[in-house]
Amino acid sequence: MSSAIGNCVLRDWFGPMAHRAGAGVHPFSGPGRALFELADGHDRSIGDLTYAVRWVLEDLTSDQPMLLVVDDLQWADTASVESLDLLATALQQLPCLVVFTVRSGEPVASSESLNRLLAASTVLSPAPLSREAVAEQVRAVRPRAGDAEIDAVHRNSGGVPFFVNELISDTNGTPDAVVGSITGRLSRLNPTATITARAVCLLGSQASVGLVAALTGHPLASVADDISTLVAAQILTPNGGHLRATHPLIAAAVLAPMTAHESSELHHRAAQVLKGRGAARSVIATHLLHTLPGADADIRERLREQGELSLTQGALEQASGFLSRALAEGPITSDDVDLMSATARALAGQRLLDEALAMWERATDLADDDITRDRLRAEAGDALMVAGRHLDAQDALGTGRDPDSGRQRLFARMVLAGLLNGVSLDYLRTQVSEVLAKPPLGETQEERLSLAAASVVLTFECQDGERARDLAIRAIGNGAMLQDESAEGTMLYLATSVLHWMSAFSEGDAILTSAIDDAASRNASMTLATASLCRGNIRMHMGMISEAIVDLEAALAQRTHGWNAFMAPLLAALVECRIARGELDRVADHRDELEELTHAPGLTGAFATYALADLAAAHAEHEQAAHLYAQVGRLVDGRMDNPAILPWRAGEALSRIRMGQPREAVNLARENAARARAFGGPYAVAQALRTLAAVDATGDRVGMLREALAALQQTQAPRLEAQVATDLAGMLLLTQGMGDTREPVVLLRRAESYAAFQELRPLSDRVHRILERIGEPVKRSTTENLTSLTASERRVADLAASGLSNRQIAQQLFVTVKAVEWHLSNVYRKLGIRSRTRLPGLLNVPSPRGSLSQRAV
Repeated sequence: MSSAIGNCVLRDWFGPMAHRAGAGVHPFSGPGRALFELADGHDRSIGDLTYAVRWVLEDLTSDQPMLLVVDDLQWADTASVESLDLLATALQQLPCLVVFTVRSGEPVASSESLNRLLAASTVLSPAPLSREAVAEQVRAVRPRAGDAEIDAVHRNSGGVPFFVNELISDTNGTPDAVVGSITGRLSRLNPTATITARAVCLLGSQASVGLVAALTGHPLASVADDISTLVAAQILTPNGGHLRATHPLIAAAVLAPMTAHESSELHHRAAQVLKGRGAARSVIATHLLHTLPGADADIRERLREQGELSLTQGALEQASGFLSRALAEGPITSDDVDLMSATARALAGQRLLDEALAMWERATDLADDDITRDRLRAEAGDALMVAGRHLDAQDALGTGRDPDSGRQRLFARMVLAGLLNGVSLDYLRTQVSEVLAKPPLGETQEERLSLAAASVVLTFECQDGERARDLAIRAIGNGAMLQDESAEGTMLYLATSVLHWMSAFSEGDAILTSAIDDAASRNASMTLATASLCRGNIRMHMGMISEAIVDLEAALAQRTHGWNAFMAPLLAALVECRIARGELDRVADHRDELEELTHAPGLTGAFATYALADLAAAHAEHEQAAHLYAQVGRLVDGRMDNPAILPWRAGEALSRIRMGQPREAVNLARENAARARAFGGPYAVAQALRTLAAVDATGDRVGMLREALAALQQTQAPRLEAQVATDLAGMLLLTQGMGDTREPVVLLRRAESYAAFQELRPLSDRVHRILERIGEPVKRSTTENLTSLTASERRVADLAASGLSNRQIAQQLFVTVKAVEWHLSNVYRKLGIRSRTRLPGLLNVPSPRGSLSQRAV
């Protein structure tokens, strides 16, 4: 539509028809000839033309209704708008519908005629497209488009049809068609409108009339006029006391035509204006981020400050942007090592590990002292371990043969690298011996790292668990270690692992909960994963199986963000939890990954193999289980052979006894018990005694189980306590007969209550079998009761709970009323209820209206 052509609307509507019909041919004869002449390039008066339109339309609509469409009427010439204004009343008397679109805020040839036309019309303002409508449009072009792509188009377009179509066809940045459209609209406004629009869009939420005037250098009155025009054109919109673009795509389109130099200059001026007005430092830094690099010390400092703040807040992408831009502001020297370190950590957190390692390497080359170089190597080693690249981490950390006590940051991480990779710890023993000979007080970070590393090595060697526990507690220092390195600190997790292995569960759980809170407050997903894994492991042994699964699944979810640090221990813990709940099908998906991890050395391979052994044992594949447990023993031999970490001998002993190999089973169980006693962790001791009682028919089995229960009084481990109590109850009944069952019943009731609370079906089933054998009633949980219903019983129960009578149920299921009554009696017995009134609550079905008792027949 063009305002340069007179009567353009009538020419577009009737010109082609007139030429096809020919001169003087009906309906373009008589009064209608005026339209033929107009199409042929001859001007006619507005009166002749409006009469001709009515003449032609009366003829054309005599056979069928007509639809006439005008797009962007605001761009039409004056004669066209005036003609439509004059025709409005006449057209309403014909079976003819005129549809036209008008964009507000644009210059109009005849505003008076357009306003009358609008007043005579039905005005429709379409709402934005729904997500479903956007999905339909996206999939019409890309049938395999996923929900994420559709959500992005819907979010970025705001449901505006034009934006939707352009985002679908142009997926790289701001679509060219949108830029062209907005640029064209701005060009039709007054000359300074583009400058004002750019200033508003660049300032974002800070934009106000006064600030825009200061940024553009234009008079306040001129800027106010521009803003009024831009608001009328729906390019800008008021936002409280500020201004903003009507849509984010419009803001991007307004700024897109600017060159890099123009954009940089405007952002730099904005930073200066905002600085003079006392704006927040973060706002100023955001503008400086978009300037071209120079050599301004103040700009570098502001960018560094904002980058480090973003890093502590977990905004890693923002952090790396600010920090990288800060590095670009001037030459890099040895004074910039800390800035480079922060940049590397931000990059590593975004899974840009190769870029981060390159940055750490450059920083290490520039560092002028060993302490700084060791810190940088430690950071790189941590990042590699989090990514699961354990061998690379060991290479990055070095050999650790330097006895300098000031290098404990590296020493601490070497312990973990050795643990993960199965390297002998001989080369660390010299430093450990020095620490043990004269333990530091733990008043400094380096001393705390030394204490933590020594506690771990003692635990690996299955020596003096009480001393290892004491060293770990001193290392943690009432949370001082968490403050030293935040929740990223590698040794924090090793120290809490020592507490875990020594059954100091409450202490470990408390510090790990603080670490999780710290990580969550900073949005540090990698750290959150490691802390959740460690707490999940502790809670599993604390008997908090449901809570442990929540932690472990939370850690597993972070692998999508690049966390692969301790996948084998994580999957092993999940396997143990799922086995405890009888949910073997829930871990089947992890079997292939575990089998792949068994090829890794050290801790990784050992934990993966142990998990597969547990799965084999749970499936009664005893020969395979025994083989896998023995393989775990070979992997940990001489490195970390401690039953508090991986009780492989206990697992193999139980498999051997089930294979009919009692001698081998007893030998394994006795050695396992001896090593557990040597280390001293109450959980490991109780677990070892339980195993020995299960396989050694010549020993004092009852005495061993009582000793195991006594050991567990020193810690909090209700699951193992319930298992031992169940074993003891069964052993008492076996050895003492059925005469006095009071103690077995007490033991079983305690185990029954715990198993029901944590929904541990295997343990619960075992307890119930023993109770039923001695004639004691069984207290089943609601979940157990519901799963005990047959399919037919559950169907009948659901229908009864919904309010149907017995007769109605029988009719719906095509059975007799007697059959319904029989099923319901079984349902009542299994659920422990006396009437159908309790069914809605138990089955989670909304209670039917009216009295069930009145409706039942």
